[in-house]
Amino acid sequence: MLAVTILGLVVAAVYTTWSTSLTAWKRGTTVMEGFQRERIVMETLQDLAQSALFFTSSPEIYQVSGVQTPGLGSTVSFVTGSTTLLPPSEQLSAGLRRVTISLRRDQHGVVYLGLANTPALADPEKEQEVQWHVLSADVIGFGVQYRNPRDSTWQDRWEEGQLIPSAMMFTVAFRGNDRDMPPLVVTRAVELAGAELALESMGEAINRQNTTNTVTQREINLSESGSAVPAGEESIGE
Repeated sequence: MLAVTILGLVVAAVYTTWSTSLTAWKRGTTVMEGFQRERIVMETLQDLAQSALFFTSSPEIYQVSGVQTPGLGSTVSFVTGSTTLLPPSEQLSAGLRRVTISLRRDQHGVVYLGLANTPALADPEKEQEVQWHVLSADVIGFGVQYRNPRDSTWQDRWEEGQLIPSAMMFTVAFRGNDRDMPPLVVTRAVELAGAELALESMGEAINRQNTTNTVTQREINLSESGSAVPAGEESIGE
């Protein structure tokens, strides 16, 4: 009986150690997968924004549009030369496309970060069928701010047709890995190369007072997407 008791204690200890190690491994794997998904989303937004095109000879074609969509936060639209997330079935003329990025709702009302492509040189008066693609189903909050090249201030909208902002700042809230975990809010700012040339063509000089190296954490209103919960924040400048 003593031997059986000792064996039972050894087996229980081994099982407890194995179970604890397995739980820790699963949690670590989940966290790493979450960081990987977040990194991919932020790098995709960065790649698209850095490839934004703007030519002063045709500002009506290359205009950057940044508005607020009721209930879903920010919507941003611009022309890019990047082929990131461009399906083969949507290959567009001369490689130029207008991308629109915003939160969307699926057929069940669940929000996701979506991206739509349209030809950059399409006739604006001709209605086009827009197909939305899922950029990330883990995003529950999306905000964009735009740095004015004249005074370096950040603003929530961009409706100036003759200029491109000197930088875009994306604030993205990612759903927690567990239901009890708060979302992770990541802020990343991206410089846009075309702003200085656009201002020079108008006889003005760009304001370099603020840079993306000094980006501070930004808040995002998750209540707009039905996700009003506390958020941990991470700030990243590019």
